[in-house]
Amino acid sequence: MRHGSDEQPRHFTPPGDVPRVIDQGSVWILVAAPSIWAAHFLLSYWVAAIWCAKTGPMASLVEPRWIIVALGLICAALIAWLGVIAVRRYGGVFVIFEEITESSERGRDRFIGHVALLLCVLSVVAIGFTVIPGLVFATC
Repeated sequence: MRHGSDEQPRHFTPPGDVPRVIDQGSVWILVAAPSIWAAHFLLSYWVAAIWCAKTGPMASLVEPRWIIVALGLICAALIAWLGVIAVRRYGGVFVIFEEITESSERGRDRFIGHVALLLCVLSVVAIGFTVIPGLVFATC
């Protein structure tokens, strides 16, 4: 900074002070769990489609079945981690008919936690329903 200038000094934010993506008040936690489920859905069906296209219509689905199950377990673990964040950071509770009437920042955080936790549960159920066809069908 030069002497006599009206220029304001630029503030440098250290790496530890950078806001996290899923931080207090962030709505990214609301879209994270359904996005993980959508990615699992696409990957599972792509794996099955590529396997069936390469091996033929009467090929066994035993090998891709374990890939789909492993993907499901990994995605369910990620969503469970998001659920823990929703409970700890936002104060989410698993009550279906919880009435949140506070008009404050704490009330908004509780609402985000509540919705994020319910979306996590819904996404894990959806992953289960995505894995079921891979476990039921024996051939392409």
